[in-house]
Amino acid sequence: LDKNKKLIKTFSTKAKEKEDKIDVNAGMNQFVWNMLYAPAERVEGQIIWHGTVPGPKAAPGQYFYKIKAEKDSVEGSFNIKANPVYNVSQQDYEDQFNFLISIRDKFNDIQKAGKNIRDIRKQINDFMDKQGKDVPTEIKQQADTINKQMTVIEEALHQTKAKIGQDVLNFPIQLDDKLSSLYRAAGAGQSAPSAQAKAAYAELSVLIDI
Repeated sequence: LDKNKKLIKTFSTKAKEKEDKIDVNAGMNQFVWNMLYAPAERVEGQIIWHGTVPGPKAAPGQYFYKIKAEKDSVEGSFNIKANPVYNVSQQDYEDQFNFLISIRDKFNDIQKAGKNIRDIRKQINDFMDKQGKDVPTEIKQQADTINKQMTVIEEALHQTKAKIGQDVLNFPIQLDDKLSSLYRAAGAGQSAPSAQAKAAYAELSVLIDI
């Protein structure tokens, strides 16, 4: 948990995802947290030139933990220390972390929108298929209109023509890919986000929200 005791991540022997699963053996056990927050949502088979957005590394500071084993539990705290090699202030660490979290969450908004569009499109198409030739003209026109409107949104958020990695050399990257690229740039090294990075995010955020 973070300094406000808000959940960061849960690890469990029963977790389905490999990165969330822990193995416990009889006797002493050791667990090492990689200090990474949860990554953005992934869509299987989705082609993004700059890759999906990972979770940022926790900034130096105080953190809490809670361990549960059957009916027993224990709580405690620990500190992540800054690497003394880098001359970076605590504020810069926190500013970088907060900026990267904002990008990750905005990227998640795109992923959720894409999933919603695909789900709605499937519902519409399944409904139309069941109706067959008996579907009224008005309903067919309405379904076509909604599909076209959603396609415009979908294609602005993601390059849907990209089926393999090299396709994005032929088709321009869209908002999700641009956001991923910004994450990579802002996450390189240990420093607060630059004025250019903030300006780019402000511009992309507006376009994504629209």
